[in-house]
Amino acid sequence: MAAHVKSRRVIAFIVSGIAVATLVCVALTNYWQRKQPVFKDAPKLISAMQAFSKNLTARGQPLPASVSLRELVSGGYIAARDVTAFDGMDVTISMKVGDAQPQEILIRVRLPDGSVTALMADGSVQGLPK
Repeated sequence: MAAHVKSRRVIAFIVSGIAVATLVCVALTNYWQRKQPVFKDAPKLISAMQAFSKNLTARGQPLPASVSLRELVSGGYIAARDVTAFDGMDVTISMKVGDAQPQEILIRVRLPDGSVTALMADGSVQGLPK
């Protein structure tokens, strides 16, 4: 049973990594090309999420529903310089990807102008109300 839960977490992180890459490359490419540096460190972000999860699990703590980039940076899981493409944005990544329903939000990004974009579990990218 423990191996099943562990493999589900690995699959969830792989899906999260794909979701991060999709969001970065598709949803906000035009914005970043004009205003921000391009995000090139998806593997580092995936590693940061895995380390965050592993540390909580090792301490016997449950995974939160989501984690923000700020939490990953402040916890030392990823360097601020590795996520400068997200400067001025509030980015939250779902940690419960394996159990996600198609219309659940995997990644939520509040842009500097206050608009909100989300990558949904079904792979679609949607603008959300402010």
